[in-house]
Amino acid sequence: MSRWLNEPIAVGVGTREIVVGARGSRFARLRKLRELASAVEPVRASIRDDLRLTEAGLLDALRAALDAHAEKTDQGRVSKRDARLVLDDFWGDHAILHGDFRRMNRAELVEIVLAHFADTRGDDGGTLLVRFSVRRGGRVLFASAISRALHDGILEMSALAHVGISRLTLCLPHMLDRVGVETGKGNALLMFVSDELMQTVISESGNWVAYDAQRLFSADVGDASRLAVMAEQMFERSATKAGLTREGCRVYLFGNEIDVAPFEARFAAAIRPVRPSAAHSPAERLMESAQ
Repeated sequence: MSRWLNEPIAVGVGTREIVVGARGSRFARLRKLRELASAVEPVRASIRDDLRLTEAGLLDALRAALDAHAEKTDQGRVSKRDARLVLDDFWGDHAILHGDFRRMNRAELVEIVLAHFADTRGDDGGTLLVRFSVRRGGRVLFASAISRALHDGILEMSALAHVGISRLTLCLPHMLDRVGVETGKGNALLMFVSDELMQTVISESGNWVAYDAQRLFSADVGDASRLAVMAEQMFERSATKAGLTREGCRVYLFGNEIDVAPFEARFAAAIRPVRPSAAHSPAERLMESAQ
């Protein structure tokens, strides 16, 4: 069997479509034959309009995308493909909690995180799957949650397509790990904008201290002035350090392309880090993150 057929895959799950592509590997990086190029072009499947923003729509599109990628790359003969999958944060929730977590065991931390998300989401804790990390010397906890039904549905649908998910994560934790070097140790508002959601994380002296999120609608997404006003409001709600002001805080813009001018008028500086990417949609960016 060709080594090409064993290439792992990356999956980006957006709110409008799902994109599947080859995951970076030594063989893929070293390939020289032009005829192999078409095999690594991403495959996409749109989420049906009548099922958009629903778990059922996501799962239907996921199966279609995985099957289409297998057919295109002739991977149908492979017993099982390995995949890493990154979800748009619309499909989950995040929180930054403060307290003294230094002497708590994992079971106690899970109980705290489940109680928080059960309260904020209005769901029974048993319906959620949570992940978390303790930071800042044990006094800050960054947590994420997704529906257990969605998580299990993704695994089941992937298995039907002969795909094993080796990593499944929401986008924000992945992004925060990547942007730390770029934002440095000062005070900053990290802003992540996608088609359906605007998220902010306040970083004080390089530490994540507050999280907020705002649902976006079609009129909001392309309106930089409106987004800047929302960012200002989210900053005021989330700022935790005495004396921390917008005028002394930089804002870093990630995700959808946004005009920085309205943000420059409200914050110390507005910075859009340059990221080489060929992605044309949020789902493609998620797929690139999975690579």
